[in-house]
Amino acid sequence: MTDHTTARNLLTAAGVLALAAACSTTTPQQEGADAQEPERGHAHADDLTVSGAWMPEPANPEVGALYLEIDNTEREEDALTGIATSASETAELHTTKESDEGSPRMEEVEEIPVPAGEHVELTSGGYHVMVMDITDTFTEGDEFTADLTFDSGAELELTVPVEAMADHGDGRGGEDDEDHGDH
Repeated sequence: MTDHTTARNLLTAAGVLALAAACSTTTPQQEGADAQEPERGHAHADDLTVSGAWMPEPANPEVGALYLEIDNTEREEDALTGIATSASETAELHTTKESDEGSPRMEEVEEIPVPAGEHVELTSGGYHVMVMDITDTFTEGDEFTADLTFDSGAELELTVPVEAMADHGDGRGGEDDEDHGDH
């Protein structure tokens, strides 16, 4: 019986060590990806979490786009109703719609819905924030603050990093492809 108990203890210990090793290690590919991924802006208040906030380095130094994600774990819907930034006195909520000619065209909106229990992404080609009349030239590595206001009364402040647009092959860059003619 001692042999069975010793074998069982050794197997249990080996299992615990294997589990601990699996949970605490990363592959070299993961380490490289994590090392290159900058810290994006995030904030949390009540049942709202804003994460992944970033701005691609503006192609036009006076106009930039701000992208982020919003999670609403509340049982009631909410909406992003306003934004103020340290980068400019003018920041607007926008969406991208198809024009009569079939090309994408930006349009200002009064709010961005954040349904109850939902995850909303502000990204190129959809809802996003346009920052106009930027006072300083932003380059990769710069950052600014953004204050978001929600219909529920929640206010979240976060720091937004500026990242190189060319680094994003995930569809989040390329805001310069949209029509900025009205701005």
